[in-house]
Amino acid sequence: MDSFILREEDYAIRIIVFLATVGKQVKTDDICRSLYLSRPIVVKIINKLKNCGFIVTKTGKDGGLTIGEKTLEASMYDILACMGFTGRVNSCTTNNATCQLFPICKINRLFSNIQKDIEDRLKEAKIKEFLFNGNELFLKSKSMQEV
Repeated sequence: MDSFILREEDYAIRIIVFLATVGKQVKTDDICRSLYLSRPIVVKIINKLKNCGFIVTKTGKDGGLTIGEKTLEASMYDILACMGFTGRVNSCTTNNATCQLFPICKINRLFSNIQKDIEDRLKEAKIKEFLFNGNELFLKSKSMQEV
């Protein structure tokens, strides 16, 4: 396993946190430039986040992106689930796992407890807790002054 949280899932969280930190309408190109992401990947992620209601888009000359009304209260888990997160510690931790050793398997209990802990922590981690420091963000992305 390369990583538990996939690249696009990670980028989705970073895009949401960036938009929430800026707190105003932002162009897609500003997201790409500020987060060092390619336009195709950002557009793909934005579409998924928009479909889940985490991002609001406005088209046209004065268009851009903002976060949805309830996005600040959303959890990391909510964003990951929107992106299709299926991170499992082990296949035994799925609800439909079939194993004849299941009733007596202490290994399964360990994996299930770890899985529950991870999911609980992701559900408790609200987007509003991860906003960038405004000054750091301002210095990092001077282009945002013009939006």
